[in-house]
Amino acid sequence: MNRIQTILFDLGNVLAYIDFDAFWRSLGYFNQEEKSPYIDGYTQWTKRYETGLIPTNEYLSELNSVFSSKFTKTQLEAAFANIMLEPIERMYDLVEKISQTYKTALVSNTNDIHYSLSIQKYKALSLLPKHYLSYKIQVMKPDKKFYDAIIKDQNVDPSQLLFIDDLQINIDGAKYVGMNAIKYENVNQLEVEFKKFGIVVEM
Repeated sequence: MNRIQTILFDLGNVLAYIDFDAFWRSLGYFNQEEKSPYIDGYTQWTKRYETGLIPTNEYLSELNSVFSSKFTKTQLEAAFANIMLEPIERMYDLVEKISQTYKTALVSNTNDIHYSLSIQKYKALSLLPKHYLSYKIQVMKPDKKFYDAIIKDQNVDPSQLLFIDDLQINIDGAKYVGMNAIKYENVNQLEVEFKKFGIVVEM
């Protein structure tokens, strides 16, 4: 096995907790029946936003239309920002230790609102020199083009990359292009999985 050169960390539910339902609760929708008239429009425009196809102002304008101008753009942006919760305990310490020995990077399906907030909110991001973001690359995990962009930029064999993500579909995408991958469950489990790659973290 080639020695791991770079460890790639997902953001949501790896470095920081996220709660997609927080958006809906912030707007006063608490059950599926209340949300159902708006879900398709919200999902469609959010995907376009996270793929970098539309800027923030246009995204908020489209959401305003989806909700029939029931909310202001400011209210919608605040509700959308509420998805990003607190950092996951001990992950900063782990990333700090890892970064002393390995190259590290952020790999995230995200958008300008969430990323700008994350830079301020999660200090672990300052330890990751490279940030591979769906809205910048204009493609989302698990699309093969997302991983190919990372491999090209890192300029290494994909077997020298270790990808950490909480979603199996994204893990499968990474493995398909030849990366090593760990499905994140918790910090203790991640430390155990690291050892399988010869990575020992003294916390």
